[in-house]
Amino acid sequence: MIKKLLFSVLIIGVLSFTSNTSDGTIEFNYPKNKEAVLFMKTDQFENFEKEWRGEDYYYLCKGGKDDIICSVLFYKLNKDEQKMMVEPFDPKDHTTSPIIPLTYFLNGNLKKYEKNNDIWGEPTDDFMFRQNDITEVEGIKTKQKHMYAYGMFGKDLFINVHLSKINYTAKDSITMRKILADLQKKK
Repeated sequence: MIKKLLFSVLIIGVLSFTSNTSDGTIEFNYPKNKEAVLFMKTDQFENFEKEWRGEDYYYLCKGGKDDIICSVLFYKLNKDEQKMMVEPFDPKDHTTSPIIPLTYFLNGNLKKYEKNNDIWGEPTDDFMFRQNDITEVEGIKTKQKHMYAYGMFGKDLFINVHLSKINYTAKDSITMRKILADLQKKK
């Protein structure tokens, strides 16, 4: 009886977390859209917490292998946001350019602290990226690296991948950039 109970708990626990395939690929999905799937190739993260935030779906891993924090946000646009942010780019085809979510998320809550900003990628790619450093918050010195990837699924779903690390090294920056470069959308 105890063995069956432990086995059941183990199976439920495994199924409740983001799946890692044998090649180190983590799959993230938006539960209300089976086409909205993101693949991340890395062995850095396990055991993502998941939560609904209204119509948005959020993944968070605070304890990455090299103390890198990872979050993945599927941001669902309502009709007004679609009209305001997506349709002006191409009202006929409703483009899914990553420049749209990049522009939307550019002014986040850390904007006033960001230094050494860099943006890369093309508006015609699946993703665009940015990075920055935070060296001081409210007068307190710090050494944080933040990197982001932005993309879209259809005309109504943004994706924002955020990697960060406190007291980062050049090696951490390379690792984070590789993680972002290897992101893939389900085709």
